[in-house]
Amino acid sequence: MLVLSIISTVIFLTVVQHSNNNQPSDLDAQIALLTSRIDFYQSLAIKKEQPVLLLFRPYHNDIKVKIGDNAPTYVSLKPLILSHRSNLDYLNFSSNGKISKFGTLFFSYKQTNFSLIFHIEQGRYRVSFEK
Repeated sequence: MLVLSIISTVIFLTVVQHSNNNQPSDLDAQIALLTSRIDFYQSLAIKKEQPVLLLFRPYHNDIKVKIGDNAPTYVSLKPLILSHRSNLDYLNFSSNGKISKFGTLFFSYKQTNFSLIFHIEQGRYRVSFEK
């Protein structure tokens, strides 16, 4: 019985440790996760040939995603925190993946502040760290 409980405890701790690894813990991984989500929705607009709307909601700290006429879904930004001083409310990817709006999203993660700056002429973004 003692051996069985020890084995159960070891298996439980292994599973719990692996489930916590689903959320990246360092800043570079968090930025990569955020930008890969944005890239994914841009690719989805091209693949489905439908517009994709990403609505950034700082008071909810999430992204409301609307694909064509489908019901919206919500993507949490945690552990990142979307700042209220961001001047970009939404991104609308056209059916060919182009954006028609530019601006900056400000984020904080632990003690670090960074921003995603979207350029309309290039259709891309860049990451900038604040000092």
